[in-house]
This record gives sequence, structure tokens and C-alpha cells, in this order.
Amino acid sequence: MVKRLGAALLMLSVGFVSLFAQNKVQAEVSKKQDVAVFALGYYGYNIPLEVLANVDAEIQGVFVNLGRFNVLGQAERFSARDLQAFIDLIQTAKQNNTPLPDEVKFGDVQLTEGLLKKLYGAFVVVIPTIVDFKVDKANNQYQAMIKTSVAFLNVAEGKTIGMANITTTGSSRETQTKAIREAIDAIPVQLTYEVRKIPAFTLRTQVLQVKGGEIKMQFGQDMGVVKGDEYLVVSRETIGGLMDEREVGLVVIKDVGSQVATATVRYADKGLVEGAQLVEVPRLGADFGPYLMYLKYFDTIKNSKGESTSGALAIGAKIPVTRGFYDVRPVVGAQVNLDRFFLFPIIVYGGVEYNLYLGRLAITGTAAIAGGSNYLIQWLEEQLSTSDDKWFTHYGFKLNGEVSYLVSRDMQVFVNVGMDYMLGIFDGLGGFFKSFGGTGIAAGVSFKL
Repeated sequence: MVKRLGAALLMLSVGFVSLFAQNKVQAEVSKKQDVAVFALGYYGYNIPLEVLANVDAEIQGVFVNLGRFNVLGQAERFSARDLQAFIDLIQTAKQNNTPLPDEVKFGDVQLTEGLLKKLYGAFVVVIPTIVDFKVDKANNQYQAMIKTSVAFLNVAEGKTIGMANITTTGSSRETQTKAIREAIDAIPVQLTYEVRKIPAFTLRTQVLQVKGGEIKMQFGQDMGVVKGDEYLVVSRETIGGLMDEREVGLVVIKDVGSQVATATVRYADKGLVEGAQLVEVPRLGADFGPYLMYLKYFDTIKNSKGESTSGALAIGAKIPVTRGFYDVRPVVGAQVNLDRFFLFPIIVYGGVEYNLYLGRLAITGTAAIAGGSNYLIQWLEEQLSTSDDKWFTHYGFKLNGEVSYLVSRDMQVFVNVGMDYMLGIFDGLGGFFKSFGGTGIAAGVSFKL
């Protein structure tokens, strides 16, 4: 009787294991894709040709640097109107199974039969066009605005798989060319983000090894993985013939090899085993962390009228750059001290931070140099300056230590303590030109962009 019961339990166990194995789904692993990238269309807009040449190289550079594409560059430029006509031609040929013409012309763009066949066969076609462009002068400076639309066409299937609409701006008190160039220089960062957001291009890979708080992941430089990238750990199984995917963890890339990357586990509820599914989290590559701070001055500061101040509240925001960096990262920020004695000092700073990750917790140390003025000086700068150089009345530094907690994959809270010191270059004049500094405590929320 006991033997029969044991045999029955064994068979039942085998059945459950078999059913469990059938429900678990093997991880998807992305492959490199072929893309044909056309030149930037800009018909109807007066943009310096020397700038456009650089833009074409930068846009194609986005797809090369992403690493997940085999890139075929094209010199032809489509207008927004011609783009739709090209898409209609391909879709019609696919749907009706009709032969391609010997050649076709869209505005100033002429495509030969050979190129059409190459595009028609397998490529994802990328066609960027400028759909709006403006340069105005207001408030003593040039303001440039560029709206770029990028269409992604899967020619093999005859359908559009994505559309990125990017608006970039630039400003300069000196020349409109400088303002335009600033707007164009911002295109690659946003385009990289928009491309990674398109589901067809988002990397999917798997865990190769789990060791303590780290994992080894398939993909490295071969697919354009960089430090600071984040990947979701995804639990995948079929239930009643339907796919059930759930986020169960998050890892951040620590080191990148030729074909394998090492990642630190920020959190993982379950499923962190060899073969687990990993899915890229597309981000712009920076965190935005607004904070509220109280700064206690080293000494009480007085003026000739007998007024004094011993400290002030401050509001600010710090922006560490995350993509391309792991523990040591560059950081920039801005802060306004709510102190009428100094006419509300405005401080901008830049430096580096070091991060020690302990699961959801992180300990961070920051050192930065700073420049400052106040609202009066800034108003005078806007009215009188003809240069893009900033008018600073103070120079100094910021030091702080911070503890943060990752609340979700996209947000963390933090507190820090530190020291600010700003040396007034006209300290002898007194008043709002005086040097100031002190120790402070701050708290804030950081959002992953």
C-alpha cells in the first residue's frame, strides 16, 4: 500500500513538473536588424548647408552607435509630402503583389529599380524630415526651434512600425547659426531614446548567470549595451494559450564586455534564474531630482542697515547623467536660495558623484564646483549682454553625502547633508556681493527620465 501511494505521488509530481515546464516560456533574444537611413529632408526651410551635413552624419551615427543595427546610409532626401507617397507605393505593391516600377521620382528624389528592390526585400527604412523650423529674436537673443519627424517603415511587411516626433530648441545672444546648431545638436540624444522606445527595436535578452547581487547578461558591445542601461526582469508564462508577462525585477548595467554584460540587481521579487527574460528600459539617460534644502550659514551675516541673516531655505534640482556611466557619474544642477538679504542667489553647479548600490538603497557622495549671481544680476544680463557667457558674482563648491531608496523602477526618494560655500568676487562691496556658505540638509524625489 505504501509503495503504491509513493508511486502515485511520484507520478503526480512528475506531472506537475511537466505542466510547469510547459507553462514556462523560453526567453526571447533580439537579433541585429538591417536599416536603410535616408538623409534629412528639409525642403522649404533655409538651414545652413554646412550644418545639415553634420546633422546627416549625426543621425546616421545614432543608428551605428546603438549597435543593434546593420546600417545602410542613403544620400536621398525626402520631404514630408514625398515620404507618404513612398510609403503608399510600397504598401500598394505589397498588398496587390504588383511589380515595382523601373524607377520612381518623389519630388527631387529619384529611386532606381535596383535600390527599390533592395529596400523592398528586407530593410527597415528610416526617413527623417524637418516638418517645422523657426528662428526668432526676442529678449535680446536668437531662439531656434526644429521639429523633426522620423518615420520607420518595415518595407518587407509594407507597414509603418513607428514614428518619432522630436522638438529641439536652441538659443544664443551671439548668432542665429549658433542657436540653430544648439537645436540640431540635441536631436541625436532624443532620437536615440525614441528609437529604443519602439517595441520592434527594444532589446530583449536573457540571464546567463546569477551570482549574489549580480548577473551576467547575453549581449554587450556587440548589441550596443552601455553602462547605466537598465533592464527589467520579466516573468513569462502561458496561461490558457495566452502570454502572461510581469515585471519582477530591475538590474543596472555595471560592466560591458564584447558579448556579455554584468549587471547589479536593484531588486528582484522572483524568477531571477538562468534563462530569465530581460527587457531593456528605454530612457533619455538622466535623472531629474528636485529638492528642498535648508542651509544654515557658518556665521550670521549683517549689513550696514543692521539687517542680518543666519540661513535660508533653498529649492533646486540635480541632474546626474546615467547612460554611459555606472558608479561614477557626471552631475549638473541649479539652486535658488530663498534669501532676500542676497537678492535670492541663483547657483548653477557641475561635478561628479559616486554611487554605492545596495539593492534598492544607494549611498552617494557628490563634489561640484559652482557659479552664482542673483535675480538682479540675471535681469541685467538678459537686458544688456550680447554674449552667451554667464555673469557670475560668486564662485564656490558643493559637497554632500546622500542616501536614496528606489521606490519603483522610475522613482527614488533621497535625503542628503552637505556643505555649500560661495566666494563673492566683489566681497569688499558688501551687501549681496558678500561671500556666504554653510551646512545644509535636503530631501527630494528623483525621477528617471
